Amino acid sequence: MEVELKRIFQYLNYGAIAFLIVGFALLQSYGKNFVPGIALLVAGIATFVIYFSLNINRFREKSTRMNFIFASNIFVILLLTIAILAAVNYLGTRVHKRYDFSEGKIHSLSDQSVRITKNLRKDLNIRGFLTRENPSSYTFKSLMEIYSYYSDKIKFETIDPDKNPSAVKAYNITSDGTVIIGYGKKETRIEQISEESITNAIIQVTRDTRKVVYFIQGHGEPDPAQEGENGFSEVKNNLEKLSYRVKKLVLLQETTIPEDASVLVIAGPQQPLFKKELGMIEEFINHQNGQVFFMLNPGEGEELKPLLKKLGIRIEDDVIVDTVSTVMGGDYFIPVVANYPDHAITRHFNYATFFPLTRSLSRVSPPPGDVSVTFVASTSPNSWGEQQYAREIKTDKIVKNPEDKAGPLDIIAAIELKKDGDKTSRVAVSGDSDFVINKYYYFSANGNLFNNIISWLADEGDLVAISARTATPSMLTLTRSDSQLLFYYTMIILPLLVFMVGIGVWLYRRKL
Repeated sequence: MEVELKRIFQYLNYGAIAFLIVGFALLQSYGKNFVPGIALLVAGIATFVIYFSLNINRFREKSTRMNFIFASNIFVILLLTIAILAAVNYLGTRVHKRYDFSEGKIHSLSDQSVRITKNLRKDLNIRGFLTRENPSSYTFKSLMEIYSYYSDKIKFETIDPDKNPSAVKAYNITSDGTVIIGYGKKETRIEQISEESITNAIIQVTRDTRKVVYFIQGHGEPDPAQEGENGFSEVKNNLEKLSYRVKKLVLLQETTIPEDASVLVIAGPQQPLFKKELGMIEEFINHQNGQVFFMLNPGEGEELKPLLKKLGIRIEDDVIVDTVSTVMGGDYFIPVVANYPDHAITRHFNYATFFPLTRSLSRVSPPPGDVSVTFVASTSPNSWGEQQYAREIKTDKIVKNPEDKAGPLDIIAAIELKKDGDKTSRVAVSGDSDFVINKYYYFSANGNLFNNIISWLADEGDLVAISARTATPSMLTLTRSDSQLLFYYTMIILPLLVFMVGIGVWLYRRKL
């Protein structure tokens, strides 16, 4: 029995080191006043004192002194490791940098959210009324920390409705999960916690005025109020999320285009526009500094060709065919577009878009003066502009003829007209309007591209970006203490225990 006790006393130093490490981890995880952590630190120091007092005679021997020096070196290395980790932790609190290595960047904000957040000019106060049992509580905190990373103007707090009835009454909270977003004197509230809803709410409260987008009606165009697959209701809903006001306009009932019009959209007119309407549109562009988006499907807009020629654009009488880059399972007349030349509309835009039955565009030669034309979307080299579409589609034999123009073909143009002084007008032209009907709006990034074009025309630079995502990642909910404990035990304690066991085995085998 006495022999066993002596052997235990010889290895008390390892127990002391273990006590110190675990105690340090507990204090880091639960705070400096955590009693079990303090107790373990005291136990570690006491164990070292006992170890030295019981083994003082052994240290006088050379071999024992060598073992003691070896063990001391190990202890010093451990202390240095802890010191380095503490220094790294301190620097981490001073220099904060986020890296998202997840697939799909699910722990990052979209480009649009980042731009809007960085453009805040004063404090944005966000109050989330969520109980501890609410599953969205962690999602809210996580999102707010990401938003705060990009701007120190973001001020947020989580309020438990069960513990703060006065705040519930003051803010008229009726349901768990309500988030109030205030900016200056403007305020809005949301009940769905996601990046999309938060970013849209920020847009609403930070805009001084809501710009108006008018959709021309009266010629068979898609209706912004129509919810069927051929309507434009998704266009309307998503523009309103970006704080635009969407209105319909019948030009024949007006003497001039309304003064509040920021953007005029002419999308897929199935019947020709009248001369009066053409004059109003040209007046809007040239003298009212208006912004217009022409979306003309194959076979449409013949009467608009003279006006577009003045703007430096020719709409071709063809239908683009692509036998390779097309929608899987679709026909050859839905080309995939992934080529976006550098422009404010498509900068950092790396998503495919799909255009069912689109025509090509080309520049007018010679170009008009004071007009700048940039093509912002082009089809693949496998495509061509089929000029015999009506005949060949009936025979089901689609072939490239000598007169068909080879790809890549331009299908969207951005035009800027310089006026007197610093004034400019902006015009966009697309060879297709169907790519954003309800049926195709959510095909890849179709809707995102349309919103970028509208925002560029309306001169809303921070809205020209990759839109906020609707999906939020599924996460394991851990408290701060849980996270720190997980770190210390997996990254420090367990590896050190394995190391110490290895050293113990080595020392034991040396004595055999």
